Amino acid sequence: MTTTLRQLLTAYPTLSTSDRLHMIVRWRVCPMPLIASYAPQTGVIVDLGCGHGLFTQLLAREATGRQVIGIDLDAHKIAVAQAIALPNLRFLAEDIVTADVPPVQAVTILDVFYLIPYALQEHLLSVCAAKLAPDGAILLKDMGESPRWKVALNWLEETLAVRVIGLTDHIQKEQGGGRFYFRTRQAWHDLFTRLGFAVETVRIDRGYYHPHTLFIARKQSI
Repeated sequence: MTTTLRQLLTAYPTLSTSDRLHMIVRWRVCPMPLIASYAPQTGVIVDLGCGHGLFTQLLAREATGRQVIGIDLDAHKIAVAQAIALPNLRFLAEDIVTADVPPVQAVTILDVFYLIPYALQEHLLSVCAAKLAPDGAILLKDMGESPRWKVALNWLEETLAVRVIGLTDHIQKEQGGGRFYFRTRQAWHDLFTRLGFAVETVRIDRGYYHPHTLFIARKQSI
């Protein structure tokens, strides 16, 4: 199944101009369909930091065997997302750091951790690891450290969005903000390995001006 942006936006009964524009831009700059293709076709999937639920909705539409849960701290965005009527999709307005994650087949995290201090990143991944099925996986989309021109553009864009416009004020206020907490590809690999995962690193930035990198961390059997 190939879900279009038009289909996703139509699922929201009402959208403000700013919410619609935010989601359109997000879709254009992030390879969401490619990331979704790496998610398991069945089982419970939790999308942490889901925002308006655009990617979360995509996961639910692309495979009806998935039971998808989106979690985000922003009450407004969750209220917008909760208007989507899909039987295999639901949303919770909770802090992802303290949320009670249910047993899952997979956890998806797209462009969220760079706003969360390193110790909390590790804590949250540990919690997710404990909730994963034996063959479960964490799909973490973050920004790589090369090529340098893409990194520079990303820093400029995030600085404007976070520190000037305040698009992620809800996270910054809760987690002690202002800073960015990016890790290198090697640092993510080392962290996942230490937590007991087998890690695959996939560059997914072709055709995009952001240095998109996907980490597929699979839980190893003990």
